[in-house]
Amino acid sequence: MVLKCLLQHIGISLLIAAMLLTSLLCQGQSLAVKNDALHDALLIPNLGMEMRTGVRTTINVEGTYDPISFPSSRKWKNWSVCPEVRYWSCKSFSGLFVGLNVLAGGFNMSRIPIFNFNEKRAQCRLFYGGGLAFGDHYVLSPRWGLETKVDFDFVHMEYSRYRCGTCGYKEEDVVTNYIGPANISIALVYIIK
Repeated sequence: MVLKCLLQHIGISLLIAAMLLTSLLCQGQSLAVKNDALHDALLIPNLGMEMRTGVRTTINVEGTYDPISFPSSRKWKNWSVCPEVRYWSCKSFSGLFVGLNVLAGGFNMSRIPIFNFNEKRAQCRLFYGGGLAFGDHYVLSPRWGLETKVDFDFVHMEYSRYRCGTCGYKEEDVVTNYIGPANISIALVYIIK
């Protein structure tokens, strides 16, 4: 439990520090801030930042953090950090790109009508993995853009499944691996000049 909290705070602190430091070091059209509309639709607060490192390369960092519980003992608490190196087909922040990413995170879900957790709870202290990202950036104006992206990742998860959303009776510990689409994103991008 302590390790989970420590990793959450370290991940969030590193994300915020990276965003603040890079904004001080970057020049015009080399830094972008983004927000994923699909995460917003799922009520998951998120923020991303991308920094140009070359004519066709960028470093992207995205993160989520949702500490909110909902009425009726429903939970969709989660956190994640996903740094990524991108190579662009034409130039940074324009057109198609391919990326190499790593990810880490955790979750605590209860009474969510997906993954057969209608009356159950699942708690994962840490999941991790990595893979490839494919996307496209559409330029809307000199400062605004729209980015679509799909991540194909390997993800290793170890989580505990509980009988009900509020009780502490553990049914089983589950260790599983997943290979496939791990994230679909439609993000609004603001390029800082």
